[in-house]
This record gives sequence, C-alpha cells and structure tokens, in this order.
Amino acid sequence: MNTLLTLIKNSITLNENETNLIESMFSFERVPRNFCFLNQNRKVSNIYFLTKGIVKGYEIENGNEIVQHLVEENNFFTDFENFKTQTKTLQTFQAITDCEVYVLSKYNFDYILKEFPDFQVLINTIMEEAINCKMERLSDFRKLTAKQRYLKLMDSNPKLVREVSVNDLSSFLGIAPSSLSRIRKQIF
Repeated sequence: MNTLLTLIKNSITLNENETNLIESMFSFERVPRNFCFLNQNRKVSNIYFLTKGIVKGYEIENGNEIVQHLVEENNFFTDFENFKTQTKTLQTFQAITDCEVYVLSKYNFDYILKEFPDFQVLINTIMEEAINCKMERLSDFRKLTAKQRYLKLMDSNPKLVREVSVNDLSSFLGIAPSSLSRIRKQIF
C-alpha cells in the first residue's frame, strides 16, 4: 500500500483523513497466474494497481490474441474508457505470473470522487499516461523496425523481456514469434 499511496501523493496533496479514506477504499488481492481481471464482453467494474507480477491486456481479432498491454509492477491498469462509461470491454487483462494487486471498485471510486474531488487529478494523470503510452507505441510501429522495437523494450523494460513468453512478446511487438527468435539470436 505504501507504493500506491506514494504514487497518489506525488499527484495530489492528501491530509491524514483523505489518506485513510483512500486507503480504506482499495482491497488487496493475490491472484494466480492466468487469472483474468477483465474479460472481453463484460462490464468493467474495477481499477487495479499492480504491486507484484506481470499482466497482459489483449483483444481477440480473427481468432488471434493480440497483446496490446504488458503491465509491470507499480502501474494501474483497466480498460479506462469502459470503466468510466460502465460498458462492456473488448479487452481481456490476464495475469502472466502470480500477482498482487490493489483493487478499487467503481462504487468506491465514485465515493472517493464525491468526498475528495481532487482525486480526479490523479485519474487524469493516469489516463494521460495511458494515452501517451498508446501514442508512443503507435509512433514506434510507424518509425522503428521490429529489431529496434525489441531493443527499446529490452532497454526500458528488461523484466518483461525476461519473463514474458515469446508468443506474448512477439504479439506485443507486432512480429511473428520466429522473427523475434531471429532478432534475439542476432543480439546475443
């Protein structure tokens, strides 16, 4: 909880009562590998803060799993747009490893906003970061080769490169698993 509170306090100023309120609204869960946090065609009712493990977010297109998100520790994740509108998502978020998360339900989220409107500043920051990540990823797909995308990921997120399967990693990078294997051989 300390990491989560520190992250929140980096965005907004909290007094002791506000800190206690926010702390009481999050529940802690340990989940096993392959656990699905969000399922395609279901309403999005939670925001998650990952404290341990790795989570992938994907959509099914033409029967294929397309990995769009790889979430590392100390990051929020959900389908933010569908969380806000309380509509069904096209995405699935699944634990790649055993995970530990703090969960904030939509009900508790709305309660915090009612009691502490400045909490919206944090949510805006999180959503801005999510949009910036998507924009950077789109730019990387346009400007970088597959090898350059892999090297960039290896440099910025070495844990993902070590712990995520070749299939999930290649899907995230937008290349075939055999191409990723060739790139790895060239580098090492």
